[in-house]
Amino acid sequence: MEKKNFFRYLFDFIVIVLGISVSFWFNQVSIKSNDEKDRMRVLSNIEMEVVELKNYCNDRLTTWNQDIKIYDEFLSDELNIEALSSITTSKSRIEYNLIYYRDFEPPMNRYNSLINSGDIRYIKSEKIKELLTRLHTFNLSNIKTTVAYEKALKEQLIALMTSAHSEVFIAGNNNYKGLESYADLLFQAIDDNPRLKANLLVQMKYFKTRVYLLNQYIYVLEELETELALVKSPA
Repeated sequence: MEKKNFFRYLFDFIVIVLGISVSFWFNQVSIKSNDEKDRMRVLSNIEMEVVELKNYCNDRLTTWNQDIKIYDEFLSDELNIEALSSITTSKSRIEYNLIYYRDFEPPMNRYNSLINSGDIRYIKSEKIKELLTRLHTFNLSNIKTTVAYEKALKEQLIALMTSAHSEVFIAGNNNYKGLESYADLLFQAIDDNPRLKANLLVQMKYFKTRVYLLNQYIYVLEELETELALVKSPA
């Protein structure tokens, strides 16, 4: 009788242990499955943001290269109206170059959300983590530094232009002044004023540095895009 009870208790014990083990195994499978879904969701979000970033950067690159071409025309030995007109036919576009600085605020809402929510932990690839860090800290910081320097130079330029060449700003707001007469007036002001020309030459250096840094940013962005495709592809 005791032997029967022993085997019955042993059987019950084995059943309980097996039940717990199976339950634990199913729980682990479920956790892994949910983690994998979260991982793919996070990677998909980053992929979508990469597309937005590329569109933003390509637009910025086009605009910044146009800024350089406009400055090239006004800093050349002789103004070429035809070449200038092929870049822009707007006085306000030229004036924008002189007065305003161009900020750099790439779309990072998804990345910031992943950081704030802690969902960034679902990224297992160290390479992707490294690229994200480079992109959103080091590369971004470098571009923003050139923007800050340009802003300071613009403030000096505006002060110089309003005091020494106010006629250029007045011509910019005169609807009877066309692009050619406005451009001639600005070109002459730059040619006659070494301080003004020096300011624009320094700005040009920042323009070119900024374009170089943006190309580096885009390069890292393309690396990230490639790595995401590799990580998401089936083994």
